[in-house]
Amino acid sequence: MKRIVLIAAILGALIATALVAPRLLEDPGYVMIDLGAWRIEMSLVTLVGAVLLVWVAISLTIALLRLPSRAWRRGRQMRADRQLENGLLALTEGDWQRAEKELGKSLAYRGSTVGYLAAARAAQGQAEVSRRDRWLKLADSRFGRRHFITGLARARLLTGEGRSEEAVPVLEDLHLQKPRHAGVLRLLLQAYQDLDRWRDLRLLTPALRRAGIIDRERTDELTRLAASRELQASPDVDALQQAWRGLSRKQRKERDLVMTYARRASELGRPALGGPELKRVLDKELDHEALDLYAEAGDAERAGRIADCESWLRKAPDHPALHRALGLMYLGDRQYENARVSLEQAVQSQPDGEAYAALGRIQDRSGQTEAAMQCYRNALRLKQGRGAMPLPPPEEKTPDN
Repeated sequence: MKRIVLIAAILGALIATALVAPRLLEDPGYVMIDLGAWRIEMSLVTLVGAVLLVWVAISLTIALLRLPSRAWRRGRQMRADRQLENGLLALTEGDWQRAEKELGKSLAYRGSTVGYLAAARAAQGQAEVSRRDRWLKLADSRFGRRHFITGLARARLLTGEGRSEEAVPVLEDLHLQKPRHAGVLRLLLQAYQDLDRWRDLRLLTPALRRAGIIDRERTDELTRLAASRELQASPDVDALQQAWRGLSRKQRKERDLVMTYARRASELGRPALGGPELKRVLDKELDHEALDLYAEAGDAERAGRIADCESWLRKAPDHPALHRALGLMYLGDRQYENARVSLEQAVQSQPDGEAYAALGRIQDRSGQTEAAMQCYRNALRLKQGRGAMPLPPPEEKTPDN
């Protein structure tokens, strides 16, 4: 830009000279200067030429005087650039000490945001937290792009140290400033996973999709995973119910989430909470896992669940998992004969360790010692990955004399 201005000025001067020169040749003008006893007389052209010569002489003198300092600054600049390059190369190689040393020399001459951030990374590599924070402070500014980039670098360094708890507030503030910044969103995703903050991760998924980081299929998968982990991590019944109510209506109908909710409710001693949701799943399909959870009924709701299973049994009389669930609930309700019939049919169709153990308790109670022992042995064999053995015929009771 300066070169263009200089060329334009020279062209303007040449044009002006071409226009004025003919007149000056006809009438060069007259100038008289009185300086005390001295009187100087000359033409206007001579005066202008003398002024120009003096200006050129002064300019050349100043340039010659400045030449050493300019040469020194140019050399120092080249040395600083070389030190910056050496520092970045050492940083890439993982030579943290040499990287910080070279970068420090370069930054002592001329500071730059890139150099400060690189020096902070080198200091972190040496576990020098105080020096890292000092470099970050030098790189930072109160507002603008430098402030955003420095905050992002700080969060990335904290995450790399495993200090995600400290990184999250920084990242959330940056996310408010730039909701679609891919770097911020990826770090938030990582930090929320590290901290098991599944609800926050679930709420973050729409922003991840809008930023183009994940597609629709991955969004649904990640949302489902986060919701499942959130339910699993609920520390008490109130937290579990709050997490469940926080899901969308569509999510509350998904089988996997229903199973997770019912399982966690059962673990917390409130199996009744998952009953209605499990019943809706089982009305659509008699699922083995769902039936197992449905059989974990408390005293208050067991009778109702037995009635539901008996109703489903009329539609699917040979379903082994349904017989197993009924047998376990009959046993809990002390309907021992019904439990024996259901469990025997269950293990004949699909051998199961828990069903054999329950059947063994019933056989033991009724005095069928040999059958009970075989049931216990089968339960153990199945647990060890071996096959079950046939049960002996029922023992005949000897009448008392």
